[in-house]
Amino acid sequence: MNLTGNDWKKVTEIIQAYEGKIDKDFKIPLSEYEERYKRVWEQLEKRDIDMGFFFWYREMPGDGIYLTGYNPTIERASGVIAPGKRPLLLAGPESGVMAREAGLGLKTEFVNEFSIPDEYYEGVERGNLNEIILDYIGHNVRRIGYMTAADLIPAQFMDFLREGFDGAEVVDAADILEELRYEKSESEMKCMEQADTIACAAVRAMLAVAKPGLRESEIAAVGDFTVKTLGGNGFGFDTIVNSAERCRTVIGPAGSRVINRGEIVQIGCSPSFEGYKGVCRRAFVMGERSELQKQYFDCMNEAYRRAEEMIYKVCEGGLATNLIDLAARDYFATQEIDGQNMKQFHMYSTCHGTGLTECLEKMVITPTGEEPYGENVGLMLDLGCYGHPNPEIAGGCVEDAYLKKGDRAYKCSDVPVDVQELVGKGM
Repeated sequence: MNLTGNDWKKVTEIIQAYEGKIDKDFKIPLSEYEERYKRVWEQLEKRDIDMGFFFWYREMPGDGIYLTGYNPTIERASGVIAPGKRPLLLAGPESGVMAREAGLGLKTEFVNEFSIPDEYYEGVERGNLNEIILDYIGHNVRRIGYMTAADLIPAQFMDFLREGFDGAEVVDAADILEELRYEKSESEMKCMEQADTIACAAVRAMLAVAKPGLRESEIAAVGDFTVKTLGGNGFGFDTIVNSAERCRTVIGPAGSRVINRGEIVQIGCSPSFEGYKGVCRRAFVMGERSELQKQYFDCMNEAYRRAEEMIYKVCEGGLATNLIDLAARDYFATQEIDGQNMKQFHMYSTCHGTGLTECLEKMVITPTGEEPYGENVGLMLDLGCYGHPNPEIAGGCVEDAYLKKGDRAYKCSDVPVDVQELVGKGM
């Protein structure tokens, strides 16, 4: 290991500087979950649905955490909710016992379908999925609504819904949770803001220890350590540290590659706090920037500045959200570096929604989508510039989270857009 005692001193100072900004004991109050259930009941009754079914796993946790506060590890999980009834949690026995930690007091049943395949559990009884659900509903099921997107529910469970309830009609009700999760409460926003604060601390810590000769994984370990120390309880994506041509990937996890002087490096962290995700991603050069690299960063940073400026205008004026994407995209179209027009390297949309997942929420901003933002929502400005053929500038990014409250947007990050001056430095 090439990390020194002085490196860890810098990390400790950064953690201490951020620790007072985090309320590690904060939780979404039980009363808020009860309000969520009432809103789901209203939608189910409006659509004459007897039973709503939702499904989740660690990488796609949103629907399940929203209603149960629980996220499985390795195992998958599902739940059902009927009008007037708190959800029934269906889980495997290894991680299912963690549902008690959420403190919601939901009834939890262990079933084979969500256990680790072929595993034997001494003394653990696992019930029949169909019988457990019918006992919970208490009457014949006429209409079932799946409240998680169909492409996320395995075929065996879609078949179970269609065949296991005496010909009950199965309808798509995925928009119920998508819409309810989109508009955020003050408690949700606090969780997101705390996750973003932790992300900033983690990125600053990674920058503080960065030096030639370190492996990508060593720098990432510092970010992960910082996240857990500050109360993060998971990740929206594996901590990113990519260097040189590995920067061509957008969300590649840290590898074992040794980083050399003069190489471009991108880093990123997405901590989870009470299930809600934060983010901070940046790029820099290990050592002095070449003239080509200076051009690249000037271009990327200006595109970010223009998109950020447009976020505030769009939120204040209720304008079409595609203006945010176009602010960066149109600027890139005017720029050329090393004989290449930069618009082609603006790889993806400039902004996306966030919440219980890092980027898989409503709504992604596209060049043509004109739908305005909701009232109180989370978004992430994700400006990436990837795939230039010259390995000196293979790829990089600037990403920060924002909270929209009414007609105002607030940036959650305190990390500079250009972090070159922070490389190797602590607080």
